[in-house]
Amino acid sequence: VLGKGDAMWRALSVLEGELVCFLDADTERFSAHFATGLLGPLVCEPQLSFLKGFYRRPLVHAAEPAGEGGGRVNHLTARPALALFYPELAGVLQPLAGEVAARRELLERLPFVTGYGVEIAMLIDAWRAVGLEGMAQVDLDEHHNPHQPLSALAGMARTVLATVAGRLEQEGRLERPGEGAEAPVERPALASLRVS
Repeated sequence: VLGKGDAMWRALSVLEGELVCFLDADTERFSAHFATGLLGPLVCEPQLSFLKGFYRRPLVHAAEPAGEGGGRVNHLTARPALALFYPELAGVLQPLAGEVAARRELLERLPFVTGYGVEIAMLIDAWRAVGLEGMAQVDLDEHHNPHQPLSALAGMARTVLATVAGRLEQEGRLERPGEGAEAPVERPALASLRVS
């Protein structure tokens, strides 16, 4: 399995429900409201197809919360990239949140980036497929999970930027990125693999 996005793609191929909810496995103090909060709007609002969670993510030092310092790649890489290249998505508070719910029909039409780029690629691709009117954000309150040291985030940030660059290249808005900026491996949309 080639990382998180690949695991999500493989899981989708065996799930049977009409609504699918993905939640990060490393969440601490996990509560059922993560799933019900994301799935509820899909049940109640038929025009919605894609839900993205957002939350406050306190940075923890020595087991004590230290304000809103978590989600550094989200704030320093993903949100600025969206604001610059996809301004329609600039209002998405947590583009890298792993907490997502969507209609199966939509997910089966989307390719899945295999690594850390899965969330931002899925967000861009869902927006292309259903527009802002088919999307919503859900406040999940606080999210607690282990924080990586700053030195470990460079690879994640590079993957996120390479994924955005790959989407821009597909749209003809960017020539092939330079050496070392290749987009991650991508699994095809499941719907394209099914025999009709």
